[in-house]
Amino acid sequence: MMCTLRAPAGPRACSSMRSSSRAASLAVLLLAGSALAEDSAQAPPASEEMIVTSESLIARRRQAVINNLKALGYRKKKTEDGRTTYSPTIPWKPTVIVDDDAYIILKRTPVRIDPPGERGSKLRYLWCLPPFTITKACIQTSGMTVGTRKLAHAKETVVRATHPELRRWRAAVIAKAMDKRVNTEVPDLLDDIWERGLPAGEDGPRLLDPAERRAAILQLWSSRSCTPEGAKVRTVVADFVRYEVQASDTPASTEEIAQANAANPCDDKLPPAAPGQLDGPVQSE
Repeated sequence: MMCTLRAPAGPRACSSMRSSSRAASLAVLLLAGSALAEDSAQAPPASEEMIVTSESLIARRRQAVINNLKALGYRKKKTEDGRTTYSPTIPWKPTVIVDDDAYIILKRTPVRIDPPGERGSKLRYLWCLPPFTITKACIQTSGMTVGTRKLAHAKETVVRATHPELRRWRAAVIAKAMDKRVNTEVPDLLDDIWERGLPAGEDGPRLLDPAERRAAILQLWSSRSCTPEGAKVRTVVADFVRYEVQASDTPASTEEIAQANAANPCDDKLPPAAPGQLDGPVQSE
């Protein structure tokens, strides 16, 4: 803001105007900040579905499991076919196999070459040169000879240490798979049934008649399980029925909708067909 000195106001008046201007600006900023805070408070929380299906969250939850294994003294040995093997520092403890589908397998640690010394040092393998090749300093066999009870206790320790993180990782993997099914696989399946007459299963005759295609889609809707996952699939199918099937030249009749609702064991219901709009085609006499 530009202040022009004019008599008789003088410098004091100009200074006062600057102070008033700064005060007004501060008030505006405070009001804007308050409005932003209020909008933030009223904004709905982020969708849990969007969070759990992100690749980054799955990676973080998997890493939490790995970190717990490392804290127990495990180190990565190899990765093959979607499974990563972790070997224990103490030879008799169980080997842990981490599958990318969010579960672990515990098994006896096989006989292995594990000479003493600091890990990462190639000199430690001098213990495996003749005549020490078959000595305990080179070949570790305790994983195969440890008692069943002692091994079971070690397995239980691994399970307790990884269970919470493993459960959260598995939930994220399942949610991502469900998200893919709801947003991609089910719509593609419905298109195949309705547009091309392909059966819902891998086997079965082609659906040539519109009535057969409607029946297949309505059966897909009514046969979903009464679970949150099943409800998501039913919602997708219901939207397809409403916006594709019922908007076509061969919509489902009120009777067909009623039969689908009767076959559904859950509380969800397809809306009845609107007379004159959603009823099946009227056959001329």
